[in-house]
Amino acid sequence: MCFVAVLFPFYVLAASLTNSAAVLSDLLATSFDLTSLTACWLVLRIAHRAKGEKFAYGLGKLENLAELLIAVLQVVLVIIATARAVAGLLHPEPVSGAGLGLAVTAVAVAGNLYLHRRARQLALQSRSPVLAAQARVHFISALSSGAVFAVTVVTSNADAGWVVYLDPAASFLVIALMIYNVFQMMTNSLGSLLDQAIGEAGQLQILKALTLSFDEFEELGDIRTRQHGGRMIVELHLGFDPHWTVARARQAVATLTAAVKETFAETGDDVDVSVVLLPPTARTFAAALAETAQWSERITSSDQSPDTSLTTA
Repeated sequence: MCFVAVLFPFYVLAASLTNSAAVLSDLLATSFDLTSLTACWLVLRIAHRAKGEKFAYGLGKLENLAELLIAVLQVVLVIIATARAVAGLLHPEPVSGAGLGLAVTAVAVAGNLYLHRRARQLALQSRSPVLAAQARVHFISALSSGAVFAVTVVTSNADAGWVVYLDPAASFLVIALMIYNVFQMMTNSLGSLLDQAIGEAGQLQILKALTLSFDEFEELGDIRTRQHGGRMIVELHLGFDPHWTVARARQAVATLTAAVKETFAETGDDVDVSVVLLPPTARTFAAALAETAQWSERITSSDQSPDTSLTTA
C-alpha cells in the first residue's frame, strides 16, 4: 500500500501533463489500487484486533464484503475511463508531454510485479481472500502499466497516422483488465457471502473419503458445504449403529473427520469438518429390536440347554 500511495501523486502529475487517454486510465486503475489496498489493510487490522470469542468463525464475511465494495468502486472508474477512451477514439490526437508518464509507468510495472509475488505467497499460506485480491490487483496493475508504457513509447516517437489510435486502444486494454478484475471480485465475494457450496471436485473428494471409511457409519444423510472467507466448511449428517457406545461413535467421527481433511490436504486445501448425528430411522430401530430379540433368544436357549458334559458323566 505504501508503494502505491507514494506513486499516486506522480501519476496525478503525469496525467495532468499529457493528453494520453491510456495514462489517464492507468491513473484511474492506480486510484482503484490505492483504495482497494487501503480496504485490505483496514480489514486485516480489524481481523487482527478482533476477539476470537466474539467472532468464532472469523471475519471471512467482512473480507468478502470489502472485496465486493471494492468491485463496485471499480465499476465507477471503468465508466469514467471508458468515456475518456471513446472520446479519444472519436477525436484522436498525437500524444504529447508523456515523459513523466513513461517514468511512472515503468516504476509501476517493476513495483507491482514484486508486490504481486509477495502477496501471492502470503495468500497461499493464509488462504485469505483479501490477500488473494491484493495479489490480483498488483498483477492486473503490472499488466496495464506495462501496456501503457509500451504504447506511450510508440505514440510519442512515431509519426504515422494510425499511431494516434494506439492510445485509446491501450486505454481500452486497461479497461478490459479492470472489468476482468471486477468480475473476479464479484464472483468470489458474492459466492462466499451467499454461502455458496464448494465445487464439484470438492464434493467428489468428500464422497471418496466417505467411501473409503464406509464401515464407520450406518446411514448417510445430507452433505452440506459452504465457503467462509478463505476456508471451506463441510457438515456431514451421519447415522451410527445404535448398539455402539458413545466412545465408539466418537472414534468413528474422529476417523471420518481425519479422512475428509486428509483428502482435501492432498490438493493443498484446508477444510473444517463437523458431523451431525442423525436420529435412528424406523428401519434402524426395527433392525436393532430384531437383533436384540435374537440375542435374548440365544441367551435363553443357552441357559435352558442341559450340560452335555454332566449328562455323559
